Amino acid sequence: MKKLFLFLSIALSIGLFYFQSFKKAQIVSDQKDLVVGISPDYPPYAFIDLATGQIVGLEVDIINEIGRRIDKKIVIKTMPFNSLIIELIAGQIDIIAAGMSPSEERKNTVLFSYPYIDNDDNVVITKSLQNPIQSVRDLYGKQVAVNIGYTADSFLSKYPEINLVRLKSPADGFMALQSDSVFAFVIAQSIFNKFLGDKISHDGYQIFNLPASSDACALAFAKNNNKLQQIIDHVIHDMIADGTMQQIKSKWNFV
Repeated sequence: MKKLFLFLSIALSIGLFYFQSFKKAQIVSDQKDLVVGISPDYPPYAFIDLATGQIVGLEVDIINEIGRRIDKKIVIKTMPFNSLIIELIAGQIDIIAAGMSPSEERKNTVLFSYPYIDNDDNVVITKSLQNPIQSVRDLYGKQVAVNIGYTADSFLSKYPEINLVRLKSPADGFMALQSDSVFAFVIAQSIFNKFLGDKISHDGYQIFNLPASSDACALAFAKNNNKLQQIIDHVIHDMIADGTMQQIKSKWNFV
């Protein structure tokens, strides 16, 4: 009898926990503030402006415009990229805005908004003194830097012949490349443009577009918060239709 009582108590506690979590997710779209998780080390998506100390970038502009349109105060919470989904599931944040690609694996864990970036190709960056990269096979047996959890990491993980060096941020990747700690660095084209831009010829780098590998980016929500997802999807479609999304993308040099 005691065992049965203990079992029922545990089951009731677990059920109450999930019910409360579900209720929280249901009402989050009715609350005034929305807590947004951002990893501010991934320009031009989100980064710290050294002149002002403020977090700026494409996704900061997008989420602030969404907040304005649905009359919500946006509260930005910064954290490492690999902590974002954990914090979302734990209910510590309501939305992830961090250059996150809606991969099939992630879709098993979180909900994604309609993507606002869908053609950000990944590029292989090497020094111009190296032989030009012409295929993925040219990376076999080489030390290749990628950023943890991003599309290049997932894509190149399919090739065990490549020695991946997983680094936290684009700055770490460029530093590793400059110091010859790695043979190549693979990153989204937009990130490359932000860091090097038109200095490529002066700095002695060459690039190769990685076939069948491009970034699509979307906001992420808890699995049981489809109400907020639907509200924000509607706003994203409106921003695309009225040209606001393209204005924001152009500001941050997305074509």
